Amino acid sequence: MMLKHFLKLLFLYIFSTFSAYYSDICVGSIACRLEKKEDGAIRVYIMTLGVLAPYRGLGIGTKLLNHVIDLSSKENIGEIYLHVKTNNEDAINFYKKFGFEITETIKNYYARITPPDCYVVTKYIRQPQSEK
Repeated sequence: MMLKHFLKLLFLYIFSTFSAYYSDICVGSIACRLEKKEDGAIRVYIMTLGVLAPYRGLGIGTKLLNHVIDLSSKENIGEIYLHVKTNNEDAINFYKKFGFEITETIKNYYARITPPDCYVVTKYIRQPQSEK
């Protein structure tokens, strides 16, 4: 119980990494941080999400991403976003399955990667209407 509370606090105030293990081997991980927008709203930035190749297609990435989406929703955070290379069709399609959409294209985002452009991919989380 204490660990769960600690992880919640860590997620709320700084950044967090959630990992998936199989036989003591880390096979997947997602790292995020909270950012404050100009209007004062808080959003989540996914810095990285990865699953080792032999473990892809088993739902590990789905579980990790759903965990972040669920935590964000519970904490009334209305936006999650990340950067994706414009030629990374697998990642773009993966995020679209969860309701993410391409909201921006940034030219020359990557200094040493070809192509250097990226998409900003965003999910807006609907917050439940409060009862009146």
